[in-house]
Amino acid sequence: MKLLINLLIIVAIIGLAVWVIIRTFKKVKTGGKCAACDYDCELKQLKNRQTRQHLTL
Repeated sequence: MKLLINLLIIVAIIGLAVWVIIRTFKKVKTGGKCAACDYDCELKQLKNRQTRQHLTL
């Protein structure tokens, strides 16, 4: 019984991970942004600063 419960938990975790990965790839493939682009991280701020600097030059 414990083995069955553990297997169900493992399948649920792996299934969720695969679903998230597939959803992310589909979103990127259709021209959308990746999940990381939804947040205002340091790399995004740096990229925005560089883009603004190139536009003003």
